[in-house]
Amino acid sequence: MRMLRALCAGLFLMQAGCGHGVAGSDAPPVREIRIADAVKPDPMFANLGEEIRWTNARSAPVRIGFLTMRLLDELSCEQGVKTLFGEVNDLITIPPGGSISLCFGRAGELKYNVWFEPQNPRGLISPTATVRIEARG
Repeated sequence: MRMLRALCAGLFLMQAGCGHGVAGSDAPPVREIRIADAVKPDPMFANLGEEIRWTNARSAPVRIGFLTMRLLDELSCEQGVKTLFGEVNDLITIPPGGSISLCFGRAGELKYNVWFEPQNPRGLISPTATVRIEARG
C-alpha cells in the first residue's frame, strides 16, 4: 500500500511539473473554431503564428474543404492536415470529438466550407466561413 501511495504521489508531481506551459510564457494562444449545428465563430480573427483549431463537437464526422490554398503554403504548425506524402490536404474529415489545427506563416484569408454529412457531397453544407490572419503590428 505504501508503494502504491508513493507511486501515485510521484505521478501527481510529474504531472504537476509538466503543465501546459510556464506562467508568463510567450506561447501564442489557440483560437478554436467549434463545429456543431453551425461553424462558430465566423469570421475567426487571429495573428500570425497563432494556432487555429477546428473541433468537431458533433456526434458524426464532418468534412472541411479549404477553398483558398495560398495560406496553406506557409505553415508554422499543423496537425491532422497533411497527406502521407507531406502535402496539405484541402479536404479533411474530422471524426466526432476530433480536431485539426494550423498555424499560418503569412497574413491573409482562408475560406472554407464544412460538410455535415461527409459521405454525401450534396448534403448539408455550411455557408463559406473565413479565417483572417493578420500581421502583428
